Amino acid sequence: MNGPSFVRLRQICLASLDLKAAEDALAHTLNLPPCHRSALDHFGLENSMFALNGTFIEIVAPTAADTAVHRFLNRTGGRGGYMAIFDCDDITPRQQAANALGIPTAFERRTPTADLLQLNPKATGATMLEFDRHEGGTDLLGRYEWAGGDWHPFVSTDHTDRLQSITILTPDPAARAGLWSPLFGKPADDDGPDRINLMLDHGHITFQKGETDTETERLDRATLTVTSIRDTLNRAQEANLPTEDTAFHCGGVTFELTEP
Repeated sequence: MNGPSFVRLRQICLASLDLKAAEDALAHTLNLPPCHRSALDHFGLENSMFALNGTFIEIVAPTAADTAVHRFLNRTGGRGGYMAIFDCDDITPRQQAANALGIPTAFERRTPTADLLQLNPKATGATMLEFDRHEGGTDLLGRYEWAGGDWHPFVSTDHTDRLQSITILTPDPAARAGLWSPLFGKPADDDGPDRINLMLDHGHITFQKGETDTETERLDRATLTVTSIRDTLNRAQEANLPTEDTAFHCGGVTFELTEP
């Protein structure tokens, strides 16, 4: 394909049984309204999306019985992110790398405007990985089909900026990074004991050893840039979300806050 080659952190997806409650809490905390809602009838789900300066947080909830979200929440006890979504210039190399590693495709769709590749989470571990290509989406503020055609007016950096990274909690960071690195076509680098980074063209993935070898492997944390950590934590508390010194918890994920 024409244009630069890239793979970027673009979106994370949280799972909930109550879309409205999760949406209201996140909207208040981020001081942003949702930019897009839709019915995902093929999966028996509905969703709500927040536009964070070209990156996105999505919440999905079931509209039918016995969906993948039900199974995910039952299996994890609600801890961990449901999906990590990355955009790229071409999903074919990502699929070829998955095939070479013996990782099955969970779902694939190719259209003139957007391509989508989801990998089997039992094979990748931790969370479902999705790679997308969006026609006209070379720039982070370019086209992003999953958010519809009118998400740009919802972008505001007055309070909340972009997703910067995710952290995968895993018993074996080296093994997990070694599997994921070829999928992204990026090298993995040690970052101290039991911690490995995978740097992308926007954002990065950190593989961190859990406190115990039996701890559930998961998408545990996401780093988010905000104008004021204190203000964001106050808003999270007003929304009845648990908080730490520089983080809040929502949808099974800990959101680490940084300031510009």
